[in-house]
Amino acid sequence: MNDEPKPKRRSPLHYLFRHPLSLETETSWFLLLGVADLVLTTILLNTGVVHEANPLARFFIFTGGVHGLIGFKCIMLAIAAVSAQVIVVRRPRTAKAVLHTGIGVQFFVVAYSVSLLLRVTA
Repeated sequence: MNDEPKPKRRSPLHYLFRHPLSLETETSWFLLLGVADLVLTTILLNTGVVHEANPLARFFIFTGGVHGLIGFKCIMLAIAAVSAQVIVVRRPRTAKAVLHTGIGVQFFVVAYSVSLLLRVTA
């Protein structure tokens, strides 16, 4: 008889989340600013005074309304964040540069949206 204990069966999620995420802080900031952009864009569009400048995002707004915009922005954020995690495996400095660039761009977009919102509500 074999008295060896069977190995504990692990969930697939165990293998996905057993290590900390590479560039976790950068990825978190990128996603946080992306969500802030989404919220501010939705608020600004509801004022009726401004329009979406990105033609691809505008297409999704016209075809799917606010839900189309939310889906588009979430998919774009997910693609960028997952791409950075794939890049970090072989080129960590490049992945960090990609995320830092994304954070910088998102920061300026959010700052611009806040300035527009302050002008619209004033």
